[in-house]
Amino acid sequence: MTTRTDTALQFLAERASCRDFTAEPLADSLVDRVLDAAVRAPTAFNFQPYSFVVVRDPGQRAALARIAGGQRHVVDAPVFVVVCADLRRIEELCDLPGRLIGSEHPDALITSVIDASMAGMCATLAAEALGLGAVMVGGIRNDPGATAGLLDLPPGVFAVFGLCLGRPAAARPAARPRLRTELLVHRERYEGQSRRLPPDPGATGLTSPAGDVTADDRVAWRAQITKGTRSLGRRRAPAWRPPATEPAPATEPAPATEPAPADRPELATEPVLAVQSVPGVPPVPATEPVPATGPVLTTT
Repeated sequence: MTTRTDTALQFLAERASCRDFTAEPLADSLVDRVLDAAVRAPTAFNFQPYSFVVVRDPGQRAALARIAGGQRHVVDAPVFVVVCADLRRIEELCDLPGRLIGSEHPDALITSVIDASMAGMCATLAAEALGLGAVMVGGIRNDPGATAGLLDLPPGVFAVFGLCLGRPAAARPAARPRLRTELLVHRERYEGQSRRLPPDPGATGLTSPAGDVTADDRVAWRAQITKGTRSLGRRRAPAWRPPATEPAPATEPAPATEPAPADRPELATEPVLAVQSVPGVPPVPATEPVPATGPVLTTT
């Protein structure tokens, strides 16, 4: 007897992105079912710091396709859902107007991207369960300012990726190979030496739910890695930062302001959670502060 668990695991094992769509329109009610499932994704503190922009207009989809590097499926799919991280949602719920967006609050940024991504994954699975094809498109971050301008995204709202939705024009594509699970899993601690990839992971480190990994599978896998390497070589503006504007004129220092009223929460400047000692476990040693001249990670 096939159980619900068996069905879910098989569904995930066979999941694959669709890039070939028919021109058949999708009813609003069908897209709404996909998005209703998306908002069931886990979310931190019930913030749901994401928004969906549903794009049907052919001209808008063509413009987004150009930003994404000419990805034809953005044009061909009748619906393109832009999944956005939305810091404004957190500010509104927590009564912190302008406090997170202006400061580029790091945890709020990470939380909004994580939650948006999980919602997008749930939307993808829901679409495939309804017989639709779907593919995520990160290329709309090639030019965050252009994407924001097309969609009228306000400060604090930025595109994480887009999601093509439509009827598949062909049979469900085969699931692509992935690195073997044991190469990605660590036990208790990060095992840097024992979990290093083999010299040629495309030859010996891949697995496929369809069975044997073929020579064509290995070539296609390596081609995607090469494509991703080129992408990392392009310097992009941070997606969450509005396009550069003319520098603001110098102003006199602002006068001291009164303390915020007691009914408005203050942003914590110290860690919110204190580290509790655990019997039998030595305390984590304090670390030296990072020097101001330390290396800076380049955003790509």
